[in-house]
Amino acid sequence: MQAKYRISEEDYVNTMKLFVKLTRHQIFIYAALALVLMALAVFGSLVVKAGAIGGLAGGLIVTVLGRYIIAPIMARRHYRKYKAIHEEFAVELLQDGVRFISPNADGKLIWNHLVKWRQNDNYILIYPMPRLYHIVPKSVVSDGFDVSLLINRLTQHVGSPV
Repeated sequence: MQAKYRISEEDYVNTMKLFVKLTRHQIFIYAALALVLMALAVFGSLVVKAGAIGGLAGGLIVTVLGRYIIAPIMARRHYRKYKAIHEEFAVELLQDGVRFISPNADGKLIWNHLVKWRQNDNYILIYPMPRLYHIVPKSVVSDGFDVSLLINRLTQHVGSPV
């Protein structure tokens, strides 16, 4: 069954936040780096302490500014310039993949061609490439689309969400 939907500017910003959400592996790496910098700030020489504290402060500032201020502003700007995202989309769940339809394109993504997927309470992102994703709002369930079956098939054929 096909379900039709539109992506609003707010949807686009929220999916961008999901896109940049850190994975467990990334969190582990950042935490290890922060621990090393903290150890250097405590036990290092005066110059090393200053550099470690600067690195910690700079990393925190860049992370907060990037994630909560710059990324949403850039996502809104991209949405306004990306005219095709304003059009109506349709999604259809198939045995061997998922089909996306828009006024400009009609394409089928086969399960074994997908790289990964992720989700939150409102969206599913399906990645045919590491940095390119298709958005499926979970609200399509009101249009008769079986979101839980899509999640089950993604888990079965692609793996756990990242």
